[in-house]
Amino acid sequence: MHSFDDDDLRAYAGRDWGAPARLARRERARLPIEQKLRLAEDLWKAAREARPGWPDEATRRADLAAHRRLRALLDRAPDVGRR
Repeated sequence: MHSFDDDDLRAYAGRDWGAPARLARRERARLPIEQKLRLAEDLWKAAREARPGWPDEATRRADLAAHRRLRALLDRAPDVGRR
């Protein structure tokens, strides 16, 4: 059996656990729009396979409400992101 010393355990626990997700997001951001749409469709199909009744009406209403809140925030901050 392998033993770990305290420094090894601290180094492992303190590593940047979010780095892989950030790198993946950057890579997806560089994809052509057609590929992004295919990925989105694949994810939707996988979700429907796992939960055939998804999205239900309550989920759709909540999603629409979230989109409306985001739209309102964007409308109030028209210059955000412009340079």
